[in-house]
Amino acid sequence: MFQSIGQINPITNLFWDHHYIYPNNFFELTWEEPAIPHDELIGYNVYRENELYRFQTENSLYNLEQGSNCGEDFLLYNNGQGFFAHVTAVYNPGEVESEYIETVFVEGPLLEIKDFNNQKVIIYPNPSNGIINIGNKNLKKIVVYDITGKKIKELKASSQIDLSDVTKGIYLINLISDDGVTVNKIVLQ
Repeated sequence: MFQSIGQINPITNLFWDHHYIYPNNFFELTWEEPAIPHDELIGYNVYRENELYRFQTENSLYNLEQGSNCGEDFLLYNNGQGFFAHVTAVYNPGEVESEYIETVFVEGPLLEIKDFNNQKVIIYPNPSNGIINIGNKNLKKIVVYDITGKKIKELKASSQIDLSDVTKGIYLINLISDDGVTVNKIVLQ
């Protein structure tokens, strides 16, 4: 018996654009069709974190002034605190799903703020060997994600955190305060 093994290539060039014009959030998540050759492509699965948001046949998810294919509800996930999104290609036969190689961070809904308190957050040293100092006194929580969007650690607010037990690489540190969420990239070496 001969069995054919097909190509289930992932999507490429995942891109996120988001802006606010009172009173609406406008955004577009776009990607390119997988490289050829590949099996019969039937559509795409769009994920928020690792939870399936929906299946679709278009290679973009958007809510723009000219129209929408999803509405603002795509942003309403994780209590509006932001999330990582990724897209997989779905192939026939048997609705086989590709892996994903790219993620984007979706900030959650943007709001109009008339009195913006722009406090700088100082994180040092960067790159770091694991001990990281944080210069913000109003923190409530610190969440560390790897570059694929996987939550690595959730920590209580502190002026210093220890990530020396985490594998070397690039990480995103979400600093959560009463004023919102600040995302900073850190390199562990």
